[in-house]
Amino acid sequence: MQIEVQLFSILRDCLPAGAERGQATIRLPNGATLADLITHLGIDRRLGYHATEIEQKAGWQVLVCGRYEADMTRTLQDGDQVRIFPPVAGG
Repeated sequence: MQIEVQLFSILRDCLPAGAERGQATIRLPNGATLADLITHLGIDRRLGYHATEIEQKAGWQVLVCGRYEADMTRTLQDGDQVRIFPPVAGG
């Protein structure tokens, strides 16, 4: 299946070579989860957290098809759009 991925900030380095504007199409096996995507891209290694912890412990925000998703075990569907944002701080 193909997943459209957009990464922000330091995670852009996790996209394959040639990705433009922090976006890429990623091929994953059917039944893959958000955690599988995070591991496939090396985001877990980049942030130093297990793939299931990047939202709760690292504070990164994950959206699937425009909706906030906290469950990294969620199964992805062909054509899903995933965006991962850094923690937001205000003042």
